[in-house]
Amino acid sequence: METFDFHITPYDTENLLQQVSEALEKRTELRSRERYPVLWENIDKLNAMSKGKRRGRLRSKVMSIICLGLGVFLVVPGLIKPQELFVPLLTGVFAVIVGFVYLFSSRKNRKNPFDKSAKLLLMGKDNISMEQSAAVAFSESGMEIRADDREPQYIPYSDFESMTETADLFLFVHDTRVSVLQKKDLISKDITGFRSFISKNIPECQSISPDVQN
Repeated sequence: METFDFHITPYDTENLLQQVSEALEKRTELRSRERYPVLWENIDKLNAMSKGKRRGRLRSKVMSIICLGLGVFLVVPGLIKPQELFVPLLTGVFAVIVGFVYLFSSRKNRKNPFDKSAKLLLMGKDNISMEQSAAVAFSESGMEIRADDREPQYIPYSDFESMTETADLFLFVHDTRVSVLQKKDLISKDITGFRSFISKNIPECQSISPDVQN
């Protein structure tokens, strides 16, 4: 009987955080696409129309600088003669505000909303002792989780929802839970064989690794 065994070693949680976060995001997107296909069809059309992100960001930055310059040009004389130049003063203030908003938003680093969940999944995995015999085995019938101080836990493939592969990880969703396994922990090192084996037993397998084609 064909089996694939993982011997669990400490996780580099800091470097793996982004991969886990992106895998969770991808899995959530797929669920959303299944439930709201019409909505995602429109979203995909909008994304296709806005492929030139760099050009758009440059245009936004230039426009924000123009707004700031125009705003200052109108605000200064407006402050000197506010009663006579009240409308240009208001226009200048509005232009300055718009310029700052666009300039700030273009520089703002947006965090992935799934980072928090990813941190919870990886919490404590960097402190796994090398002396522990924690292991995960995949056989024809399912996945078995073994640890020194616990009874083996068996999960049949019928409980699995999906598997998402990243550059260094396999993320499994099963029975409302999530398991994250490192590729380097696969004892046989046969990643291709394991990927093929899993795709036959889990209905939904996907990859966000640049080295693997979906």
